[in-house]
Amino acid sequence: MAIDLVIFDCDGVLVDSEVISCRAHAATLTQYGYPITPDQVLDRFLGISDREARLCIEAEIGRSSPTILKP
Repeated sequence: MAIDLVIFDCDGVLVDSEVISCRAHAATLTQYGYPITPDQVLDRFLGISDREARLCIEAEIGRSSPTILKP
């Protein structure tokens, strides 16, 4: 049997993308007035959707988030 395609899912094996994502989210949120560290992003928002995280942040700050944070 010939193999036409092999897919390697190395996320978390070769590169830990959660760390990169948490840094990027923390930098962007802090830039737009919601100061947060990458560790706090990991603790608070890991495992929930971006939409859920945004709604949580909006509830905390009492206003809508900037357009940049919305899909």
